[in-house]
This record gives sequence, C-alpha cells and structure tokens, in this order.
Amino acid sequence: MKWQMPIGVDNFFDIQSKHYYFVDKTDFIRQLIDGHSAVTLITRPWRFGKTLTLSMLEYFFSIEKEVQSRHLFDGLAIDRAGADYMAHRGQYPVLFLSLKDLKDLTWPQMLQSLSSWISYWFIDHDYLADSPSVNPDLRRRFLALKQQASGQNEMQLALALLVKMMHQHFGKPVILLIDEYDAPIQQAWEHGFYTECIAFMKQFLGSVLKGNRDLDFAVLTGVLRVAKESIFSDLNNLDVCSVMDAAYREVIGFTPQEVAQMAEDLTMAEALPDLKKWYDGYLFGGAEIYNPWSIINFFRHGEVGDYWVNTSGNGIIREMLRHVTADTEGDLLALLQGCQVTALIREGVIYEDIGHDTDALYTMLLTTGYLTAVSRRRGIGGIRCELVIPNREVQDIYRFEILDKMRGRYSVSRLEIEPGKRVRPL
Repeated sequence: MKWQMPIGVDNFFDIQSKHYYFVDKTDFIRQLIDGHSAVTLITRPWRFGKTLTLSMLEYFFSIEKEVQSRHLFDGLAIDRAGADYMAHRGQYPVLFLSLKDLKDLTWPQMLQSLSSWISYWFIDHDYLADSPSVNPDLRRRFLALKQQASGQNEMQLALALLVKMMHQHFGKPVILLIDEYDAPIQQAWEHGFYTECIAFMKQFLGSVLKGNRDLDFAVLTGVLRVAKESIFSDLNNLDVCSVMDAAYREVIGFTPQEVAQMAEDLTMAEALPDLKKWYDGYLFGGAEIYNPWSIINFFRHGEVGDYWVNTSGNGIIREMLRHVTADTEGDLLALLQGCQVTALIREGVIYEDIGHDTDALYTMLLTTGYLTAVSRRRGIGGIRCELVIPNREVQDIYRFEILDKMRGRYSVSRLEIEPGKRVRPL
C-alpha cells in the first residue's frame, strides 16, 4: 500500500478516512478514561501534533460525531483495549476550539477577531438557540453573541455560556478541548498589548475552567505554560504536563520505535541514522522524542532538510533574541559548538521577565523546542537543567537567527569555550 504523508492534515477523520499514514496515539484515550484531572494542560513545541491529538479526542468522545466515528478507531490501540473503553465512544457533548489563528497586531483588532470567532463557534451550535432544554435567558445571550451584538464583558463569559447551554441541551457535562490556548497571548507579547490580552484571557478561560459543574473535564494544549499568577489564578484543579513532566510524555511527537516502524513500512530503514541526527534529541519527561513534522516531511520528500525552520511559529526566537544580554549571547554561541548551558527552569513563564532574567529566556527556549534538557535536578525556585541544542535541524535555526543577529560582533570560529563547560557533539 502506498501511504500518503499527512503534511498539514490535523483532522482525525481525514487522516483515517483518506488513508494517510497514522502513528497510533489512541492509547491516550485509554489513559484519560482511566483517570484524568479536571483540567489538563499539555505544552509542546509547534508542529508536534497537538491539534491532531485533540481532534482524535473529539471524534472519539463526541456524541455529535458518533456516526462519523463508528469505524474510525477499528483496530487501533483504544479498540484493542477492549469493549469497556470503546463504550465511551460517542457518549459525551464535546466542545473543540482553537485559538491558533488569532494573529492580530493590535488589541482592538484582536478583540474584533475574538468577536468573530465567538460568532462562528455559536453558529456551529445554532441548535442551542432553539433547544427547549436551554434556559430562555441564556438563549437570548447566545443570540446576541452570535450576532456580534455584545460587549467585551459578555464576550469574556462566552465560553462558559456555551458550555452551560450544551450541558442543559444534552443533559451531560461537557468535555472541553482548547488548542493553542496561548497563541493570542504570545502574539500580544510580541506586538505590545500583552496586558490587555492577559486580562481578557484570564476571565475568558477562568470562567469556564474554575469549579464549573457544567464541565466533565478539559484538555488544553499550547506551547507555553503562562504563569498561573497572570492567567490561571485560583485554578487549583490544573494539571500541567510540560516537556519536563512524565505524564503523557509519549502522546505528542514520535518515539524511536514509531519512527523505526514508519521507516520499515515505507521501506526506508536505511535512513534511520540520518533521521536520528537531524530530528531526534528531544527529551519529554525523560522519553526520547523525534520532531514529527520533520519526520513526515522527510518521508514525503525523501531527503533530510530544515523542515521545521520554515514553520510560522519559529518567529518567536527572533523576538526572544531581541532581549538577550551580552553574557547570554556568548552562551548561545557556545551552544552552537556543542556546549551545555546550565539554567534554572521555572514552569510558569512571565513574559515581562525575558528582558532581564536569563533563566526566563532559557525556559522559553526549552519549552518551545529550541533546547532540550539532558539532565535535571530540583532546587529552590525551579529545576536546574543542563541544556543543549537537540539536533542538526535546530542547530541550523540557531545559525540562521543567532549568527545573523550577532554578525560583526562575534567570530564563531574564534569563540573560546569557558572552562568547565562540557562539550556534546551533535
């Protein structure tokens, strides 16, 4: 069978129904059924498969997609787990939203985009406006938001309203899935309206996630864990699964075994040494992980190359490099020579700290996939890690971005390695 590589395909129904190659991650469903937190946040770098993962959950659990999903999971890991698990398929109201397309340059523009997206989400659930099970007052608020006739205060409560109405209509609490929850926050930081965006998102997300009886559970994905003090204030039921945590560590990204199986299925096993050099090197909760975007692009094009460097998310490194100090520049150049850099990694990122806190910069570089931790030990205020560039592809990104920025001020060929730094050839 000639497989298609699912480049840019993040809809689970399309993956399965159009016979794209699929690395089976449905055991994640079993793990959630066995035990989940009220709110789970999984942070991973861009293009690592977060959207597809949530789409998979939507098609499995959604009562509205029960007919479509009837045979989508045949023969997969969740099907092999047994009938008790498959009995959950198609039994829950599910709300799946993505914030990744909120890329406006000013706060008024983003607020207008949010109003439009809320309207689209409500149009998708237009049946709620006529449901006899839904409170009439809620239906009136629903129509105003759908028609973009509500102010900012009402918009901030839109998500909680939609979940409440779905609960009333279906008679069951809702599973909420939010993809790239932090995309608008990162955009706001880059373009100077971080304070306004954080204030909105704190109420927008907090109103639906904090102690909400209309919610069964929620799974959020993003690149960063934004500091609890700034957005998840008082949210005591949040379980963060970052690149440092063991929970769900193999759910997003490809394991060495999965890459080896792909290479065998596609009769390209001879490429495995190059794939390891170029795209391996990530350690998520101690598990070895390959960059999935680059792997599927390799199998599509048949040659190694810098695939991840051309994705839109990599613009964040240019913004972060605007804030580095002279000392940090030296460390970043040393990384290019294979050195390890020690930094204190704090799980909650405060964007304002990046300009004057080197550890905050390294936390960002780790969580966004530009560095990986080869050792760690917990200490006061965070986790002290030895950080390296994970692979050849990311090394190329550093060369493009860092050397261009520092051209004329440093000569990499003459850079002296500081005593005590350990060298780890890529």
